[in-house]
Amino acid sequence: MTMRKKMVSGEKKEEVADNDVVYGDEDYKKKGVADSDVVYGDDEETAFEAGIRVQIHSQAEPPFVHELGFGVAPGFQTFVATQEQRLTYLPPPWGECVSQAQESGFFPVYSVTACRIECETRYIVENCNCRMVHMPGDSPYCTPEQYKDCAEPALAALSAEESSSCICRTPCNMTRYNKELSMVKIPSKTSARYLEKKFNRSEKYITDNILVLDVFFEALNYETIEQKKAYEVAGLLGDIGGQMGLFIGASILTILELFDYAYEVVKERLLDLLSREDEEESHGEDVSTCDPVVNHSETISHTVSVPLQTTLGTLEEIAC
Repeated sequence: MTMRKKMVSGEKKEEVADNDVVYGDEDYKKKGVADSDVVYGDDEETAFEAGIRVQIHSQAEPPFVHELGFGVAPGFQTFVATQEQRLTYLPPPWGECVSQAQESGFFPVYSVTACRIECETRYIVENCNCRMVHMPGDSPYCTPEQYKDCAEPALAALSAEESSSCICRTPCNMTRYNKELSMVKIPSKTSARYLEKKFNRSEKYITDNILVLDVFFEALNYETIEQKKAYEVAGLLGDIGGQMGLFIGASILTILELFDYAYEVVKERLLDLLSREDEEESHGEDVSTCDPVVNHSETISHTVSVPLQTTLGTLEEIAC
């Protein structure tokens, strides 16, 4: 948790020493204060803020309060319910995360925050030969003049320029803390009288300068968010094999059905042809065969005169 307190002079500006007052550019020029006595220049981001900025982060990740923190206001008790999230991303070619820790001279564990701070540190050291207070390393800290004349403009230029100097890719495994904030106003009437007596301060002073922050876990568990491959090689091969099996199986069955149909048709026609030939043969035998003539010589006696025709054959042939 990083706190930054800023004193802004009001009606009692004459009672405070110039080297203890934070002036803007125009203020210290009007007062005739030397550059070496100026502690801080214009800060438009925090000029109207009152309170502290807090960040909840993993122990393996350095804080980046200015960008990722949330504000806590005085005169309120702030409740922060947090829950741990463990995220797993896919490496290339499915994703763009960093699967292996990159080499770093300042941080043992790679993270987007560590990469960003390291990049800013190297840029400030190369351009200003110093480093800011929150930056790691062995370089000397920037003086107030270096802060105003070099470090802050260089940092703003680095943030504004669109270049590949600071490319910080997401790690494949990271821990994040979700948070839900709620606030109640303090102090109550009863506690205000108690605090007035204990600290010998007025209720207005307590309201303007005291805050309470409660950070707690929403649940004693953690949430896992993991990216999965939408279509793996095994799934692709399985789908191809299934489709091929379906189509090949259908094709073989169709061919067998066609062969079976052709066989049945040929068989039926052959049977019809054979039955027709049998009928024709049986009909021919009926026509060429004669039944034997019954001998009625015993019952009927008559005389038949048959001319002698030796060329016609026997009597039975002539009778037929």
